[in-house]
Order: sequence, then C-alpha cells, then structure tokens
Amino acid sequence: MRADRLRGLVGPVFAPAARRRLARATGGGPAGRTSYGDDGMEPEGAARPGVTVDSWSPGRTRLLAAGVGVGGWLALGSPVGGLIVAGYTVLALRMWRDQRAGRREAVHREAALDLLAASVAELRAGGVGAVLLLPDDDLDRSVHAAQRLAASTGAPLADLLERLEAQSRAADRADAAAHAQAAGAQLTAVLLAALPVGGIGLGYLIGVDALRILLHTPTGVACACGAAVLQAAGLAWTRRLQRTGGRSAVGRSTGRFTARRRLRGLPLRRAVAPPSRRTPWLFGVVAGGAVFALLPSATGAVLGTGVAAGTVLVLRRMEPAATRAERERALADLPWAVDLIGTALRAGAPLDHAVLSVATALDGPLGTRLQRIGRSLRLGATAAEAWSHLADLPPARRLVTAVERSAANGSALAGALHRCADDLRADTAVRRQAGAQRAGVLIVLPLGLCFLPAFVLAGLVPVVLAVLGEVL
Repeated sequence: MRADRLRGLVGPVFAPAARRRLARATGGGPAGRTSYGDDGMEPEGAARPGVTVDSWSPGRTRLLAAGVGVGGWLALGSPVGGLIVAGYTVLALRMWRDQRAGRREAVHREAALDLLAASVAELRAGGVGAVLLLPDDDLDRSVHAAQRLAASTGAPLADLLERLEAQSRAADRADAAAHAQAAGAQLTAVLLAALPVGGIGLGYLIGVDALRILLHTPTGVACACGAAVLQAAGLAWTRRLQRTGGRSAVGRSTGRFTARRRLRGLPLRRAVAPPSRRTPWLFGVVAGGAVFALLPSATGAVLGTGVAAGTVLVLRRMEPAATRAERERALADLPWAVDLIGTALRAGAPLDHAVLSVATALDGPLGTRLQRIGRSLRLGATAAEAWSHLADLPPARRLVTAVERSAANGSALAGALHRCADDLRADTAVRRQAGAQRAGVLIVLPLGLCFLPAFVLAGLVPVVLAVLGEVL
C-alpha cells in the first residue's frame, strides 16, 4: 500500500539520487548507478558497481588505518611509529572524504537548481511541474514548503520557485567567494603539518639518524606523541576556523539527506534527549581529580576543588549544543520563511492565516515559533506581543520592526517582507565572507600554539639530540 502510494508520486522532474532512494524504499532493486526508465524508476535487479563516499563507512576507515599502522610498525620497527602512522591515516582519510563529499554536494546542488529551473519553466508554460525530491536537502525542504503554501493559500508557485532559484544561485556565488578566501588557511595548515618531516629529512642530510632518536628512545617517543597530539589539535582548530567562514553547517548536520529520511521514517521522529544535568559535575570531578593526582598534597586538594567548581560553573553557563543548533537552523530558514509570508500576503491571505500556513509548510524550530506567532495574532495579541517569539534571533529584529510599523500606520507589508528577506540573505553572505577573512587571520593561533611546537618537538629536538649524541 505504502509502496504503491510512493510510486504514484513520481513527477516529470525527478533527480537521479531521489530515484534511487525511492526505488530502494519501494523495493525497486539494489541501489546504484544505472539507467532509468521514462517513469523515473530504477529497473529491477540493476547492479551498482563501485564504492562511493557514502559506502566508505567508518569501520572501513578504521580497518584501513589499522592495516597501514601495522605496516608502519613493521617498516619503522616501533609500535609508537605504527600508532602515529595509523592516526595520520585516519586524518588523511577524513580529509579525503570531506573533499569528496563537498564536491558531490556541489554537483547535487547544481543539479537541483537545474531541476528547479526546469520545473519553473514547465509551470510558466501551463504544465504541472511537479518536483518530488531534489538531491540537495536545503532546496528540497524549501520546494516542499513552497508547494504546501501554494496549495493552502493559492500563492503562485512559479514565482516562489523562481525567486528561490535566483536567491540560491546568489548564495552559491557568495559561498564560492568565501571558500576561495578560506583556501589559503587550509593550505597553510597542510604545509605546517608537514614541517616535522622536513626537520627529520634535514637531519638525514647532515648525517644524523633523527628518526631512530624519535622512535626508539624515551625522550624521542615523548616528543613524537606530544607532536602528534599538537598537530591533531591544530588541524581540528584550523578546520573549525574554516567552518566559520564557509557555508552554514546546519544543512550538513541536521538537514542532510532530508528526502531520504522522509522516506525512511515517515511515522514519527524521535525527540532529542536533553543533556544530562550530571555531565558538568562529572567533568568537574575529573578535572579536580586530575589536579589532585598531579599535586598529591593539601595545596593540590585546594586547587583541585577550585578547578572542579570552576569547571562545573563554566559548563553550566554554556549554551547546550541542541539549543544552539536549533537557533542556527531557525536563522537559516528565516529568509525563506519571510519570503513565503510575503507571497501569501500578496495572494490575499490575512497576516495570521499567512503565518500559520507558513508554519505548517515549514518543519523545524522556526515552524514551531511561527505557529505560536500565528496563534497569538489570531487570539488578538498585538504585533509586539505576538512576534516576541523571535526575540532571541537578532537578525529577526528587522522583521519585527517592519511588522510593527505596518500594524501602526497600515502600510503594505508584503513588499517590506520581501526586502527584509533580501537583506537577511545579504547579511548572511557578508557574515560568511567576514568569517573567511577572519579565518585567514586567526590561523596564526594554531600556527603559534600547535604547529610550531610540534615542529620543535618532532623536527628539531631529535636532530639536536642526535647531533649531541655523536659529538659527546
């Protein structure tokens, strides 16, 4: 029954990735690269050779890293060397997966925009222009929200999709510029991570075996482990700096493969469990115990108690990750929601009905907030009282101001909402470019605190010890 209903939803504009997922959901054969019929479905029993990025599981990564680590152990004659080689193998595979996933997502997004343009052209020509699933998750959610809003309010779907395509292409151009600005920081991190190898090679050029000191003496092993930890921390720090300048991670973390999850779990979505209140106390006890273990005395006990109390206080004041992710997702959906409300107003819907229709069309935390706003407006609340549900979103102040101004003097609200949505998108693009420029400057922090000390430990200290050993 469910399979027949899903097969009946196939439209004339349908992405290959969505076809494969729909074929798997309806029992249409194994997933893979193959040809499709005119109905958009995958033939029964089609084969899918090859390994994709999705199929490269973490278990396979760990297996390959273990194999490379054993090979490094045998080649270097040191278990520490094997562990370090295995760790760098994991890091290299993760970087490879991220690059492949980024290129794949870019291809999927371009294909989704092309499908969206084809659907708009079909709508303009008087056709149906049905778009069931798109390979890009952000566009897929936005298109389905536009379809639901058009069905409930009579808003022109072609105008909505055309505006979505134009704004998405403009956002992609801004993301490409920000990524180009952040490329220098990424290349700098890779070059700095290779500095210890250059130091060891320099030792061989002057005739000393720095690698033997590094892997077969207690001091060298300590230096090697410390350098590996520092480099891992530096790479993680640099990666975090790059994320602040690139595209928002909301779509990659919470909205990835939304269409697949929609088909996989239609009944209900499990609620995310709130963080435990005992977690700060646990970290506080661990931090205080570590201080007392380093200083087993009365002074250490006092310092450990202070460190434990400070750790608990800081962790309890930190914003939970779930709350931060919810707010970031609401901010990411805000410009499109404002566009949808403005289009519904142009279609003749009153403000409360437009807000409730958009809340129903959108899923996620912003839809919940808009539902509260619509209900408040329907119950007779003032504009300031109803729109106070967006008070914790600083970019939404411009939206609230426009609504309050319209309620006070009776001016048209639809045009102001479209201008507000454009301003929100422009501010987002500016923040991304500013973050990319900031990342290029802040790269000096992992450089001075992580990469250079790692170079001293793994590249200079073994060479100096080897030279002193030969001289003395």
